[in-house]
Amino acid sequence: MENPSIRSVAQDAALRTEPLLVVSELTKRYGAVHALESASFACNPGEVLALVGENGAGKSTVSRILAGATPATSGSILLEGRPFQVGSIAEARERGVACAFQELALVPDWTIAENLVLPEKRGKGIFSQKKAREHAEELLTLLDVTHLDPSAVMGDLRLADRQVIEIVRAIAADPTLLILDEASSALSPTGVEWLFDRIHELTAKGVGIIYVSHRLSELSQIADRGTVLRDGTSVGEFVRGGWTDDELVSLMAGRTAKRHFPEPPAAPTEDTPIALEIQGLRAEALDGVDLVARRGEILGIGGLQGQGQAELLRCLFGATPAVADTWKIAGQSVSRLSPPKAVRRGLGFVPEDRKTEGLALTLGVGENLLAPWLRPFGAGGAFALYREGSWIDRVLGELSVRTRGPKESVSALSGGNQQKVVFGRWMDRGRSVLLLHDPTRGIDVRAKQELYRAMLELADSGVAIVWFSTEVEELVHLCHRVAVLYRGRVARILEGDDITPDAIVGAAVGTA
Repeated sequence: MENPSIRSVAQDAALRTEPLLVVSELTKRYGAVHALESASFACNPGEVLALVGENGAGKSTVSRILAGATPATSGSILLEGRPFQVGSIAEARERGVACAFQELALVPDWTIAENLVLPEKRGKGIFSQKKAREHAEELLTLLDVTHLDPSAVMGDLRLADRQVIEIVRAIAADPTLLILDEASSALSPTGVEWLFDRIHELTAKGVGIIYVSHRLSELSQIADRGTVLRDGTSVGEFVRGGWTDDELVSLMAGRTAKRHFPEPPAAPTEDTPIALEIQGLRAEALDGVDLVARRGEILGIGGLQGQGQAELLRCLFGATPAVADTWKIAGQSVSRLSPPKAVRRGLGFVPEDRKTEGLALTLGVGENLLAPWLRPFGAGGAFALYREGSWIDRVLGELSVRTRGPKESVSALSGGNQQKVVFGRWMDRGRSVLLLHDPTRGIDVRAKQELYRAMLELADSGVAIVWFSTEVEELVHLCHRVAVLYRGRVARILEGDDITPDAIVGAAVGTA
């Protein structure tokens, strides 16, 4: 993935020039809450500067300030030696700063072409669908995104493809400084390789990149330097080749820490009751899937993205229509499911996109935790919060959710804490099966550890967990068995010592 010749050009450029961006004592307060407190760092031309820290450390706040989406409370920003004070995203882009946001800034009802062209048309003449499509087609070809049709509606795309369009739109602004806020979080390994290729092209031209990511393995590949934020303050720097993951995690957390996977509970035996059994499951993207998950088992779902994993989980929860020759939950046969029926049958589901599928952003933290259990009509709201207060407090405490309380709007939480809320609604709720779609995507190391621990405790209590993860190491270290999907079918089921990265990848590409 690394191109040494391109990197050497960019590094030489960074050594020859003054900093492109200098951020000094940047502070952002929301009332009594300090999202940022005197954060300082610099980025050179042609350099990739990583910005790392736990959820809530202030990374996205920095990104939003630089992108013009929110004003700073105090501090100074210099871009190319001149003060950088902007009042909008459009003004920031005019000054040469563009951002691919973690929370995608795209219009679901617009086409790809409209999302790429309309925001730039403000007051610049009549909009033409034909010219927009031609422009989008040319741009997608230039950036090697040939698998997407400019006429496709954004809301119909997979999350990974929506993330690609967010990145394309930022690059299309021809920025001097590009901010990538968790831009790889929804991408497959192939998608990450595509992103790194684009980064190499930009840094070779002298563009500075601020790269925000929780994926520490990516930093060693793409980052020249990095700044660590903790509680809104910059607490340290690192350079390529000058850190270990454990050292970086310790600096992020403010304490000694190790990146490791906890030991899963003992694997179930053949005598353990079956929690989920399907034979011949068929849907638009599935071609006869057979799966069995026993109580207390962690069944991993692997494979390259787009092979039916997302559809499998949605079918099992009744969110996508499907039929099967055999379909049993806790020994009881089912024919067709809907999400409400699935909840009554003892299933839980953490979907791919927490913003659009997992949360009601206008409601509070407590109401979102209780969402599956509130009746559409009748008593709810404040009464339910009161009645379930002890359970809500226990879930928030066990998952270390950073919140001012159950009534705080869930939209005010960081992405990692929002993900904990989506997961937490299923804790201690008598589930027989929990379906997880990449639940640790885009969250920091400590938040991952907290989710791992909660998942293992649920498995230890007898809940069967069906877990699709795009991180192969999670499947290797935490699953009792792994079913690898290829072209809508189970290509191979691995268990015990056979669960290795090579075996998973081999089955994923159809060679094993």
